[in-house]
Amino acid sequence: MGETKDGSVSNSLILTVFTHPACSGCGPTVEMGWEIAKEMDGIELKTVKLENREGLEKAKVHSIKTIPTITISSGGKEFERVVGLPKREEFKETLKQHLTGK
Repeated sequence: MGETKDGSVSNSLILTVFTHPACSGCGPTVEMGWEIAKEMDGIELKTVKLENREGLEKAKVHSIKTIPTITISSGGKEFERVVGLPKREEFKETLKQHLTGK
């Protein structure tokens, strides 16, 4: 998927959750993301908080218009995005497909 510092291919996926403290669905989305990242090898979770200027700029760069939004990426390339709180098992299946390339 992406390349590591030594040039080898990495199969890891980065889940980036765009969130805000006033968002009722954001907390459960971040919590689910952390749990999945612990359960599945090759998953890294990042959060972008939209209550500050840096977070707002990142959201603008990625054209995030609704929260929560999860982007799935590797090597700087976004593969998919999910708006809202996804169903856990369906989301895990999506991640497995991206990890295996199928």
